[in-house]
Parts: sequence; structure tokens; C-alpha cells
Amino acid sequence: MKVKLRSLESKMNEIFDRLSENKMYDLDLKPYTQDLLNQTLKFYEEKEDYEKCLIILEKSSKRFNHSSNYVK
Repeated sequence: MKVKLRSLESKMNEIFDRLSENKMYDLDLKPYTQDLLNQTLKFYEEKEDYEKCLIILEKSSKRFNHSSNYVK
């Protein structure tokens, strides 16, 4: 079992970077949950980084869209 201690900001940056590359999963190939994407969105809202918020919101809405059957 590997345990890494890192800051919240580094974790959020990693999530955002992977989303920007159209990777909806982490390094262990676990898909990002809607809750995690919402937490990431809230993190960047608090930092007033609205460009990143827009990207996260766009990716999340495509990923969790019931009418498109969860297809990108």
C-alpha cells in the first residue's frame, strides 16, 4: 500500500490537468466521481480561477449527461 501526502492544491491541479487532457480517471485508472469534480470546481471557484471552472463544468456536464447516455 502506498501512501502519499500532498497538498490539496497539488491534488486539484492534477485533477484539472488530467481533465484538460480528456482523461476522466486518476493515475490508478479510477474514474472521477461527480462529487470529486464538484469539489474541484468549488476549489477553483474559491480561488476565482473561472477559466478552469468553465473547463471542469464542461467536462463534468458531458461526463454525467443522462440524455447522451454518458458518452463524451
